Amino acid sequence: MTLPSPYTPGAAPIVLAGRREQLEEAEAELAVLAVYGRFQGRVRVDIGPRGVGKTSLLKTVRESAAGIGMVTAWVTARGDESLVTTMVHALATELDRIGIDVARRAPWRERLERLSVELGVGPAKAGVEVDVSPADAATGRRAASAAFGELVTSAALEARERGSAGLCLFVDEIQAAPRADLRTLAYAWQELQNAVPEPPAVLFAAGLPNAPDVLTAAVTFSERFGFRTLERLDEADAAEALVVPASQHEVTWSPGLLDAVVTLAQGYPYFLQLYGDAVWRRARPAAGAELHLGDLVDAHADVERELETMFRARWAKAAPGERRLLEAMAALGDDDVRRGDVAQRMGVGTNDISVARRSLLDKGLIEVAARGMLRFTVPGFAAFVRSETGAA
Repeated sequence: MTLPSPYTPGAAPIVLAGRREQLEEAEAELAVLAVYGRFQGRVRVDIGPRGVGKTSLLKTVRESAAGIGMVTAWVTARGDESLVTTMVHALATELDRIGIDVARRAPWRERLERLSVELGVGPAKAGVEVDVSPADAATGRRAASAAFGELVTSAALEARERGSAGLCLFVDEIQAAPRADLRTLAYAWQELQNAVPEPPAVLFAAGLPNAPDVLTAAVTFSERFGFRTLERLDEADAAEALVVPASQHEVTWSPGLLDAVVTLAQGYPYFLQLYGDAVWRRARPAAGAELHLGDLVDAHADVERELETMFRARWAKAAPGERRLLEAMAALGDDDVRRGDVAQRMGVGTNDISVARRSLLDKGLIEVAARGMLRFTVPGFAAFVRSETGAA
């Protein structure tokens, strides 16, 4: 019988390697909330390019929160829908699981009605069908944040009374949320610092590298957010991500194969899952087998085809002016490049590339490596750009 692949490209990995520090920090916050019922006023936002494991980390934190008896509500932000509305829906669903029927209970209907009226959107519909996008005026933002904060407080306190440890909210892809919703969320969390009684609640988020800029543009303060960058894995953690899942099926990796795949993946978690899955499917090991370097030959071709598709999709996202910047970066090599060198390569001034640079950052194609330095978010993309454009 063929063993199922223990590698999950595009989904949460079986083993979340290299994120122990981040998990310990999150679990410490959860412990304070669970034991003391203390509101956690700083929103932790883990940032990094796609494929580095942000969502997987967030899911693991959610499992930890649920494991100690917290009510958890998860939202993935989108630009075409209200983040706060979606969060209210998610929260209502989770409260229903512990016996709090938001749609039927009068106090909750009144809160939702107030939330709707204060925002000038008319009476709330049945259940939690309410548009809570804040108005542009400052008074509208205050009303929205106060009303949403009241909902969070009520939910957290009632969940605690029902025996839950507290309320834990999660926002994935936070940079994609409409700015008005980000303002509502940020101001609500700021105002909850002074709430009496103190709501036993915490909020974790994840986003692309441009999330700090997006959040700072949405609100006039950023101290309520604690940004932490998820870096690529070192060799030891990369090896763990490959070896441990296989060991659960009593399958081992030969040293030569392990070294080769760790080198090819360059510490990028998605690539580790992609190579691991491709090798496994080609080798089709039985329990007790060892994966060998020879298994990589066909697997490498499989991965190359997938990467070609992924790179081509990324290239298609770039406008002509952005492609010229990408081409200049690729021509300078695979490592971090100076912004000034990129502009010089393009024959323009540094300020002239600002618009294209910002757009590429927002699209997640490049990231800031250090002050004045840029790099591609995905290993291997520079080589693809060179092959696509003939850049030397």
